[in-house]
Amino acid sequence: MPKKIFVIDDDPFALQMIASTLRSEGYDVFPFSDFGMLLEEARHNPPDLVLTDVVMPDVSGFDVCREIKKTRRPNSPPVIIMTGKLDAIEPILARRMGADDFVVKTSDMAVLLQAVRKVLPGEESA
Repeated sequence: MPKKIFVIDDDPFALQMIASTLRSEGYDVFPFSDFGMLLEEARHNPPDLVLTDVVMPDVSGFDVCREIKKTRRPNSPPVIIMTGKLDAIEPILARRMGADDFVVKTSDMAVLLQAVRKVLPGEESA
């Protein structure tokens, strides 16, 4: 059974690129541009992993991480926080909010795929 990944990003192009890449690797991907919809879906259909952008208009990726970790206790899914540009403080904040990994988004999706494989149990060699 494919692992279920929720992706939230306010950039439609980035969202499509990430979803397409993950689907091509055999993951079941649910893209979201609205955090409320992601949270509601997560309550009824828990994901195996959540990928979230850091900067979005209505909510930060740090807030997404904190809420996912809080609402799914004790079995919360791993969360990877993504950013388009690296600010030195962001990885530190990501870890404080409970993120399992932090990656810089680029057009080369290899880094993101490596992070996904690292945090999903049994996916290291996928």
